[in-house]
Amino acid sequence: MRVLIVDDEAAARRRLAALVEELGIEVVGEAAHGLSALELIGERRPDVVLLDVVMPEVDGFDVARHMPEPRPLVIFQTAYAEFAVKAFEHDALDYVVKPVTRERLAQAIERARRRLAGSTAIARLTPETLEQLGAVMRYRPARPERLLVRHGAGHRLVPLNDILSFSASEGLVYARTSGWSAGTDYTLNELEARTTGTFIRVSRADLVNLSHLTGIRSNGDGSATVLLDDGTVLRVSRRRATSVRAALGR
Repeated sequence: MRVLIVDDEAAARRRLAALVEELGIEVVGEAAHGLSALELIGERRPDVVLLDVVMPEVDGFDVARHMPEPRPLVIFQTAYAEFAVKAFEHDALDYVVKPVTRERLAQAIERARRRLAGSTAIARLTPETLEQLGAVMRYRPARPERLLVRHGAGHRLVPLNDILSFSASEGLVYARTSGWSAGTDYTLNELEARTTGTFIRVSRADLVNLSHLTGIRSNGDGSATVLLDDGTVLRVSRRRATSVRAALGR
């Protein structure tokens, strides 16, 4: 078994590496932040990732949803003990509570070993699953200044201020700037929650950056149309038109 350790605290990484090696498991690398973790997962193809939940900018849930195929098993590290128990009762995932003990880590590693051996099914960490886990754990990520989007075979961080809108189409959410658009691995509901106060939902399929909105006009049927500063025009649904006008002070 090959294990990658991801934690933004150097002391925590050293402790985990020592415990993993005591268990006779190979550590194939360590990452201090989420973007580095994604790069190492693609390069070194670990079987298991020991993944911290709370990290700046790109947190553990971000890493889990953006991992390249074939996806390794994830053992989350978390300080949310009572909430984590509820979140990870099923055998699809596991967690260890900080500070991690050798005994608990050994149990998690053994569970991963059984899954890798094919004795139990490996469930996929979908955006919807991760959203539900975050809700159960009462985990609320900090409002981001940059966001991960798909870029070639990997991902890159884009300043949120550069993104004009997010749009859902055929099961995928796209981030759009004035010059390009890129797929994301988030749901529109997640993005709406993360960007409250800076983006506003104008329809079931569109979330718009308030700083790029230049105007709104009525369509005469209760709905409206908004104009973005790059010339893009988007329809505002009837049930959201009032809140959009209020946000614009009109």
